[in-house]
Amino acid sequence: MFLLLLGPGLVIGQEEGSADLFTEPYTDEFQEAFFESLKQKGIENYDRAEALMLDAKKYRPDDPVVDYELARILILARAYNRAEPFALDAVRADPSEYWYVDSFMQTLKHQSKNVDDYRADLPFGAPEFKLNLARWYLAEGRYQKAREQLTPLAGQEDAKQLLQEVNRLEAIRAPATVENKPEASGPSEDSRSIAAFESRLDVLLKASDWKALEEESSSAIERFPLQPRFYYCKGLSLLRQDRAKQAVSVLKEGESYLLEPSEVGQQIYSAMSEAYIMLGDTEKAKKYSDKLKAGL
Repeated sequence: MFLLLLGPGLVIGQEEGSADLFTEPYTDEFQEAFFESLKQKGIENYDRAEALMLDAKKYRPDDPVVDYELARILILARAYNRAEPFALDAVRADPSEYWYVDSFMQTLKHQSKNVDDYRADLPFGAPEFKLNLARWYLAEGRYQKAREQLTPLAGQEDAKQLLQEVNRLEAIRAPATVENKPEASGPSEDSRSIAAFESRLDVLLKASDWKALEEESSSAIERFPLQPRFYYCKGLSLLRQDRAKQAVSVLKEGESYLLEPSEVGQQIYSAMSEAYIMLGDTEKAKKYSDKLKAGL
């Protein structure tokens, strides 16, 4: 999730781009301030990015997307205490959006605060909030905390699937037993096959564990440098960590290995479009959005 609601018909989702974003001229003061803020964030000019996003907020004071982006800018600037109220407002406006919950929890984590102290302010009774909180704990490797959020939702299919991911990730990260320890020569060939890498990457993608995904995809690329999906996974992990420049470099390399139209090609183009928007290069973003629309 990068851009959500920029007005009727203007939507970019987490995993797919939309050419609709580029069909209207940028004459609206809100859009000018908003996009310029994203550009300044992309080049790490956080003071300017904050000022511009505050200008955008004057036009849409209750828009959770603006609150989310303000929180992200301040988190990147390590101003966690100032980011907290914006992140909280975004979560309260839409607790079903994972990235709002993620940003709020990041502000608390860096201030050593406990989310349980915010029970009067947060919709703890909402299943979608508990699911997102469980996802966040899962990405942090805090499996017991994730289970605590999922237990009251035991009858829901989403909760069952997420609990399966908890179990799978726990198994992957569990220390090897004496019987299962790898030989001194290193990991087995089976654990380093394309299929094994893809399986582990799928788990990390679903868990939104971007740091682990970056590490695992880097290992996959080192062993299998001609597989474009591994570049997509690494590029997406960088993008989700607000490292758009690095993401573009990795995604371009992955694009060079595309031989024909494919699902992974569409994923790469979507991520490229999103990365260029973060960098403020709308011309290149449109190029990849057009590729998405054309199904190349």
